[in-house]
Amino acid sequence: MAPSFDHLREADLDEEEFDEDEIDISDLRERYEVQLEQGYDTFVVIDGLPAVTEEQKPRLIKFLMKKFNAVGTAREDSIFMPFGDDGKSLR
Repeated sequence: MAPSFDHLREADLDEEEFDEDEIDISDLRERYEVQLEQGYDTFVVIDGLPAVTEEQKPRLIKFLMKKFNAVGTAREDSIFMPFGDDGKSLR
């Protein structure tokens, strides 16, 4: 059963008495602060892409860029695709 607010007094519901600046959350900020740059490069490994030749690579990168840029930001020159001795991308 969901909790009920029937037992609260009107004074408990008064928002004017509540001041967010009085709450000290510095310890929580310090503990859970996200460090965006810590000296590591950000990378994504994509598994299951088709094996392509050098001629097909621009078309696949164009497709990937559409997908990446739909959810974030990526640069085309930052994509690394290794190729094997047979001239096809490694799977």
